[in-house]
Amino acid sequence: MEKGKTAVGFLSPQSYMTLAMEKMRENYDVHVLEPRTWDDAEMDDIAAYCRQNGIVSVGGFAQKDAFHHILINERLGNPVPSRLAFFYCMNKYLMRTLEPDPFFFAPVDPLHESDEQIAAKFDEWPAMLKNTSLSLGKGIYKITNEKELKEVLDTYRRDRGLQELIAGQYGSYLKGVDPEKIPQTAPPFMVEHLVDMNVAVEYCYEGYVTQDGEVVHYALTEEVYFSNHQALGYVTPPISIGRQTAKKIEEWVNVYMGRFAELGYRNQFFNLEFWIMPDGAIRLTEINPRAAHSYHYNYLYSFGNSLYEDNLLLARGDEPSRHNPWNKWCKGEDHSYTLIVLITGKDMDRVADILDYDYVEHLERDEGILIRHNRQREDVLTEHDMTAAGVMLLQIWVVGKTREDVIRKEHEIRARIYKRPPRDSVYPAYWDV
Repeated sequence: MEKGKTAVGFLSPQSYMTLAMEKMRENYDVHVLEPRTWDDAEMDDIAAYCRQNGIVSVGGFAQKDAFHHILINERLGNPVPSRLAFFYCMNKYLMRTLEPDPFFFAPVDPLHESDEQIAAKFDEWPAMLKNTSLSLGKGIYKITNEKELKEVLDTYRRDRGLQELIAGQYGSYLKGVDPEKIPQTAPPFMVEHLVDMNVAVEYCYEGYVTQDGEVVHYALTEEVYFSNHQALGYVTPPISIGRQTAKKIEEWVNVYMGRFAELGYRNQFFNLEFWIMPDGAIRLTEINPRAAHSYHYNYLYSFGNSLYEDNLLLARGDEPSRHNPWNKWCKGEDHSYTLIVLITGKDMDRVADILDYDYVEHLERDEGILIRHNRQREDVLTEHDMTAAGVMLLQIWVVGKTREDVIRKEHEIRARIYKRPPRDSVYPAYWDV
């Protein structure tokens, strides 16, 4: 333990987080923790290590870390979200049942329903069919006809490994929960309305719930998409709405997260994704029971706040400063714009044959730009890697004083970084200067 510094545990940090951790070590004694399972024996061992080293709280920021965050902090005596609330967060169908005014959605259970029964639930075609448990864009399908529906359902029915994985995860989440409180319907799939991303705008909202159930608003980021629905980047603060929309968002979040607080979601950050529709209505995309780790740098570069440190403060029962990105934005305080430029690959090829790594090195070395290498240059993309949006290769942080600054830099980077220009990537009309 470093004398005079509060000891904290950082769960499974990724390499691009190094700069943030170095900064944290100026004020904290940071211990890296790498849990591998949810087994009681391993969790007890990690908690014992924390007590021996004076670690007062731990924080996890990726989806795979969210349950470890609960299991370890609980053993350290820190308040944590209830298992039931966490379960609702980890099932896309259940999370939508708490939404105040949802659009069309319905449960789908391929193991207990026929293709005909499931097809009858489709109020509209095309629609979205989603595996309710998978993340990172996996298990999400745009279904245009019954033939496509049958193919997806048959694939799931044959995949016993995936079925057992989901059942095992749910068993862990619900361990010790009163069976009478467990919802009877928690399906492996759901069907829902297909949102036209060319008219709706998606946002990523950060907030937390205090020990006594108060919802605190923390930050807002806009998600920018190409016309083919492929993600372009994430910009903080948003550029398509102004501060006058903040009150409406606050009211919607207060209702939705108030219902989660009633389920026991307390003393933890959460990450909400939602659409704002052309008529101004807010519609849920999903909730994640954690902070979004990649936005740490957005908030730091734009507003000077540390998402990681605020998470660790909250986890041990302290109160993060209310002078946060949300309140700074709402008050019109001076800030920068930060854009995460998303670089994806859709070709089954070696990454170094898709991207110009001389230019990537120039951005890192000469321009000092932070880059997260989601894939390495010698990796070879396969059909198994592909999602509807391709494969994430790099995330690049660009900072400017104006929205025009970051838009210009994004155009420059995308024009130079690919060896072969991407297909079907048409910019939205507002992404120009």
